[in-house]
Amino acid sequence: MCERAIPAPARPAGRQAVNGVEQPEQLWRLGQFRARNPGVTISRDAGLGFWQAWIPESNGGTVITRYPLQDLLDKLEELLSPDNSRSSGGLGTSDDTAGPGTDQQEQAR
Repeated sequence: MCERAIPAPARPAGRQAVNGVEQPEQLWRLGQFRARNPGVTISRDAGLGFWQAWIPESNGGTVITRYPLQDLLDKLEELLSPDNSRSSGGLGTSDDTAGPGTDQQEQAR
């Protein structure tokens, strides 16, 4: 007897699959953040499990990567808060607490 593969249900466009680790309040925060900051692209790599955000800038943009969604949202809110002046080290600064390679600023080529 031949078994047939059953296709996975289609996901609505723009929705990211979650792995069950994300806390419901963080998914709510994600929705609120996206509503307030429509220009920031946030996605999750389903294979490796990290979350990544791209903040567009005149020089290309800033990419921020974190494994827990809460850490990504905390960092984004820190960078994009009205109190944070970009001239005083906002988006281009490194985050020594997150480890190497977690914040990268893309340069326009």
